[in-house]
Amino acid sequence: MHMRYRAAVAALVVMATVSAPALATPPLDGHSPRIIGGIDAEPGQYPFMVSLQQLARGESDHARHWCGATLISPSWVLTAAHCVEDALPRDYAVLAGKTTLDTTGRRRVSNIKAIHVHPAYDSRALVNDIALIQLRRPIAKGQFAVPLLGGDTGLEGPAGAPTVLQTVQTPYVPFRECRNAYPNLQAGKVLCAGEEGIDSCQGDSGGPLLVQREGRWTVLGTVSWGVGCAQAGYPGVYARLSDGHMADFIRATWTHD
Repeated sequence: MHMRYRAAVAALVVMATVSAPALATPPLDGHSPRIIGGIDAEPGQYPFMVSLQQLARGESDHARHWCGATLISPSWVLTAAHCVEDALPRDYAVLAGKTTLDTTGRRRVSNIKAIHVHPAYDSRALVNDIALIQLRRPIAKGQFAVPLLGGDTGLEGPAGAPTVLQTVQTPYVPFRECRNAYPNLQAGKVLCAGEEGIDSCQGDSGGPLLVQREGRWTVLGTVSWGVGCAQAGYPGVYARLSDGHMADFIRATWTHD
């Protein structure tokens, strides 16, 4: 079994009781998107989704896409720490307002002011796998998702049916069940979701795990890692924002502009 980070090309996932989006891109092989078990969805349903672009990767937005991320205020973006560990702001850009990444070559420059990786991020254990990106200028007319920094219990409720860029509906996996697959998981640090044939995969890293509350999309966590993609008994693992260390980091770093 191969454990891998979920970064490379993006697609968009939505869960049944929780949702995990990232931008949909043209598939590299010309056939199926990387979201396992997904279908096409309407554009504009997740206006807070952004593409984290690694500028040296290629000439087009599709080629430069590195990870998904979430706009949480005009100048702040939430992503996974493993997407930006040791990254320099000048080498990356945030692309907002796109539901499909263009394959046509075009120049893009960095619009990132600072990258803040959780100070207790552990790249071996993938603990505290979150980061905040501050933009040089706010995104005009941006729409945002809300990080849930308090309790996130009660995720086993009835399935919703959100429409997204690339969408798959999949169940929330209780921690005890998830720990059967991953015995070293630390309680309270992660959330799990997925089942055989339905999962996020490479390229979805940094995208949000969401629940809709009072008509607003709320971020529960960020797409982090897993064993394979959509394998039986091995759900996707998501960094849990309500964990005290992660919530404290976000509160101390994010200026809510």
